[in-house]
Amino acid sequence: MRNEQRGQSDYESVWTFRLERYDAAGQRVTLVPVEMRGTSFEGGLGEGDWVRAHGTLKAGTFRVKRVENETTGAVVTAKGIPKALLVIAGVFIAAIVLWMAYIAFQLITAPTGPPPDWLPSDFPT
Repeated sequence: MRNEQRGQSDYESVWTFRLERYDAAGQRVTLVPVEMRGTSFEGGLGEGDWVRAHGTLKAGTFRVKRVENETTGAVVTAKGIPKALLVIAGVFIAAIVLWMAYIAFQLITAPTGPPPDWLPSDFPT
């Protein structure tokens, strides 16, 4: 396990390990490098555990978010930023952008010059 920096003060945990793939006859076919990334992990794996992994192969590395530990029955998941929090942040940012656009529109379309009912004779000379 290692931590990688994401931004100024945000870190992401990374688990890297290898899985041994076996054929139907029980012979080891290949070793598969695996990587799990997240802000935290739930569950655990041990050396020699039989697992079933779910993910995608990218640049020769199997990237997973979920591993089922067949030996212990545990499910290991990589946790990230909750989707609800991302949605709320997106809505908040969109609201700020719309508010700024409204203010800019008001400034651009505001009438300039004196009011229509203003007459220079209103001032004493």
